[in-house]
Amino acid sequence: MTSFNSDIYSLSAKQVEVSQFLSQPANLHEILPQDRIENWKVDGDQCSFKIKGLADIALKLESTSDSQVIYASTSNKPFSFKLIIVLDAKDDGSTISAKFDADVNSFMGMMLKTPLTNFLNSLGESINRKYS
Repeated sequence: MTSFNSDIYSLSAKQVEVSQFLSQPANLHEILPQDRIENWKVDGDQCSFKIKGLADIALKLESTSDSQVIYASTSNKPFSFKLIIVLDAKDDGSTISAKFDADVNSFMGMMLKTPLTNFLNSLGESINRKYS
């Protein structure tokens, strides 16, 4: 498993508020880069979409707590992965970071590092804008 990590973002919202928002698959549409997403669908605890020029993605909410929200891919195409959003409580709000654990070899990991890190940071920035 190869891991990719976002920066850490400070939020003015409480940890539980952000966790509750992120644990609803329908809400992910709000934080995804709108100019790159098409064919958005949501069904209960699952969502799917296409990243323009790349791959079809299907996610299922795997687990949620105040400190972590985990989505797992429901397909092995292009590869299996988990999106893990980590939340830490702070006196004046919370912090958030995202981690992407992908089942890829080290060569593929090197190729994916920049685009996936940029994607994770884009998610972090979107959440930051929502809760600042």
